[in-house]
Amino acid sequence: MPVVVTELEWITADPDGAAGRVWRRLGRDEWQTLPEALDDPDGERLYRVELQEARRRQAEREAAHREAQRPVCTRCGNKFTDERWQRVKRSSWPGGWNRLCGPCATEAADRAEVERVARRQAQEAERAAAEAPAVKPRSRFGIGRRR
Repeated sequence: MPVVVTELEWITADPDGAAGRVWRRLGRDEWQTLPEALDDPDGERLYRVELQEARRRQAEREAAHREAQRPVCTRCGNKFTDERWQRVKRSSWPGGWNRLCGPCATEAADRAEVERVARRQAQEAERAAAEAPAVKPRSRFGIGRRR
């Protein structure tokens, strides 16, 4: 319950009379109008403001903690995007590409595909060379040929 006091001299000296800033709520330093003095900003409103501030600080701490946990690409050093981080978390097949950011992982996958295609073509060329029938070279003039 607020306790509000005033002095008769203050009321008579103020041009607004009792409607002016002549009231003082105990525990406060300034003179106020009666509605301001009776208002209770230290109550429910202050509780709500402090609660919102506490929630904001907690959200900031959680965001800072989350950023500290965010992985960094081992190739370029950039932090993972939220999308890439979620994809890596969901991955059931851990691999070397899980330590790379999106662009580096795409580049590594493209390079691996090019290398795989080149290996396959080299193996096919070796296989074709091994399976080719051994053909004797023929002479241009037919020397060494039996008739």
